[in-house]
Amino acid sequence: MNLATRPATTILTVADEARAKDFYGGALGLPVRGKDPTGMLIFGLDGSASLGLMVDPEAAHTGHTALTFEVDDIETAMTDLEGHGVHFEDYDLPDLKTDEHHIFAAGDERASWFVDPDGNILCLHQGGTIEDSV
Repeated sequence: MNLATRPATTILTVADEARAKDFYGGALGLPVRGKDPTGMLIFGLDGSASLGLMVDPEAAHTGHTALTFEVDDIETAMTDLEGHGVHFEDYDLPDLKTDEHHIFAAGDERASWFVDPDGNILCLHQGGTIEDSV
């Protein structure tokens, strides 16, 4: 079996399903596919990929980017999301510093981060090349 050709689901924990559904379905515009047999709310992503939200009253984020969305035009995507109440984060770390527009740039890659209502860190990124060096 080649897992690279199989549908994949990213699963995030959320404390409040209704609030998360409003954020992912409303603000981010992800289509709701329904619930899986365990009751997890499933949203559609490109192709066969999906996002599952697992309710956990004590949901805690990981402290790192949990999900990233590749976009063609980061400024346009950010403006659209800001219009839906999404707030973009700023970082000032040794290897990662965002500019006054909340964008980090390295080579041809540009990225910006935001959090969902439960603190899961999400990212928009444009450009960038993944090298096949493994």
